[in-house]
Amino acid sequence: MSQKTDTVFVNGLYTYTNEKSFIVSKNSLNVEKFLEQLKDPDVQKHIKENEGYLKFITMLSKAGKPYSKLESNNYKEITSKEHSPDRNNNDDDGLPF
Repeated sequence: MSQKTDTVFVNGLYTYTNEKSFIVSKNSLNVEKFLEQLKDPDVQKHIKENEGYLKFITMLSKAGKPYSKLESNNYKEITSKEHSPDRNNNDDDGLPF
């Protein structure tokens, strides 16, 4: 049984790194895989929520390999304490700022 996650990877979209600094990314699209994914109810919902657009982001894995996933519309706002739990605002480090 597979576990459902919020991450939806873009099937059939491949992004490659390159040597030339003026090329942002090099991509290929497996049309059959991509068309199949467009039929998925979760992807259809994403497209509807984004006024007809399939929004995705391209990221780098820990191994440095690029991959793309659907952009989430469910961003969670976090507090400073959640972002930097080791930071204690009551400590005076002696700096004037």
